[in-house]
Amino acid sequence: MSEITQGLRNRFHNSTKDSTEELLIEKLDIFLSSIESRLDQFERYFKFNNIEDLDEYYEEEKTKEVESGEETDESHQGHGRRTSVSSVSSFKSFANLDMIHQRLKLIKQSVLKSSISNLEYLYKTLDDSYSYMFNSSEPLISSDISFDNSKEILSQKIIDTLQYFDERLTHIDDMIQRKTNQVITDESIFNIFKFYNFNKALKLGQHNYLHYYQMPLGWRENRYIINGYRFSLSHWSMFKSIFHFNHNESMNIWTHIVGLGILFYLGLVHLPSTEVFSKNTFEDNLAIYFFLFCAVACLTCSTIWHTYSCFARISTRYNCACVDYTGITFLITSSVVSVEYAALFNYPKLFRTFMTISIVSGVGGLAFNWSPYFDKPECRSIRIGYFVGLAALGVGTVMSLCFYEGFVKSFQFIIPIFYKSFVWYWIGVCFYGGLIPERWRYDVIINEDECCQHEHSASDILAGNPEKSGEEEYKDIENDITNQILNEKPPSDHESEAMEHEKFKSIINKHFPEQPIQTNYKTDFFSLWWVDYAFSSHNIWHILVVFGVLGHYSCLLEMFSNISR
Repeated sequence: MSEITQGLRNRFHNSTKDSTEELLIEKLDIFLSSIESRLDQFERYFKFNNIEDLDEYYEEEKTKEVESGEETDESHQGHGRRTSVSSVSSFKSFANLDMIHQRLKLIKQSVLKSSISNLEYLYKTLDDSYSYMFNSSEPLISSDISFDNSKEILSQKIIDTLQYFDERLTHIDDMIQRKTNQVITDESIFNIFKFYNFNKALKLGQHNYLHYYQMPLGWRENRYIINGYRFSLSHWSMFKSIFHFNHNESMNIWTHIVGLGILFYLGLVHLPSTEVFSKNTFEDNLAIYFFLFCAVACLTCSTIWHTYSCFARISTRYNCACVDYTGITFLITSSVVSVEYAALFNYPKLFRTFMTISIVSGVGGLAFNWSPYFDKPECRSIRIGYFVGLAALGVGTVMSLCFYEGFVKSFQFIIPIFYKSFVWYWIGVCFYGGLIPERWRYDVIINEDECCQHEHSASDILAGNPEKSGEEEYKDIENDITNQILNEKPPSDHESEAMEHEKFKSIINKHFPEQPIQTNYKTDFFSLWWVDYAFSSHNIWHILVVFGVLGHYSCLLEMFSNISR
């Protein structure tokens, strides 16, 4: 690892630990961070270099170490195969570094999957991976140590295993840097912070709700919502939290559950009792039920996302976010198709053309929801263009109706959609995009640096990126690292360690403080402390989405009752 990265590592090691479990939690967070940084180095290495000349490097290292007479570290006596020479020579059996690269990805996934919740699985995974990567059949722990499954002993074994991994991988780090002459960048240093606090948050989240600054950066969505975060790897824990009303997703979940109850009532009780239903053909009623079904799907998908928004397995969390996007696509598509059906009722060929385009566009939109490529920042404009284009099909329907039946009749037919449905969505976007009202809370002091100022708009809603404060903090940390460390004049040797310690400490204290800074108004109702649990911008957005769905249903009934058959 680089000297700067090692400085941060020393920052962790110098902390006082109260137990083996706490030490394990810290070591796992460091290990995750080191894997992330190493994966970044591998990516850049494979991009700009080939690996055909590794043999030369191995021979050089073996010769240097033999000549210098390096001895095995005393702390590793009795463990065999722990010398630097053997560490280097064992790499030579690899055809290339791609296997190590792929294996590190698997280890990262395993650590994120099990972590401290299943120490036996974690230890077995690390032990098997170590033997596989470094071509060793010897056990990591010497045979004279009995295999005790107690948590304390198992934790110590994992700590030792992580240390062995780090020693071996350090040689690969040196090789990559030497062969590529890479300059350490703020990006490679920044990766250290990607999973900072992950295992600590997982441990605390077993019995308590967390505050914003205890969450890893990748799980931070809204810097103005401070308290009430869940963090767990247990599906059962996430399910049970639906029925807990003291965390910050409770209202987001239950606004949609209540909305689902209303929609089921409308579809099963109200609609069949209306005069419109009795006059409609089967196909007419099917168009209304298609909208209701997609609205139910949208609210269900959103409920799933908010149930799992703080799930610690990042791949599952990402998939649930895609489920939420999919529900939104269903709702928009069904809204457009149902209006097209009613508006172009007497023009079946034209309707079939519009309907086909809308449904194909909606199905194609699933690629935007599930493809990692389209989730990248550079595809933001494409995602916005897709949703705007899908909604524009509705405008095309209105224009076609005007052409065939005149402006006045078309206006009277369509205008209820705007004041009964669209207006609720528009107001909701204003609250959601502006983070209203929580951005004005003053019970705690919110850290808002220049690059973390929240300036979102309706386009951010369409891009699926209305909040994600963690991404803003990524940029802030990158700027801090660049300005405080990389661009400064190198200190002298005796100043280096102390300065690195203080610089990283300031970054950590800024983005990961032990507690949020409370003001003297923390119990004042008008300080908005309650937005953590009720009536935040997202809660209001959910309520207004339900109003918009109900308004659209009302408009459909009115449209079908006004159709000239």
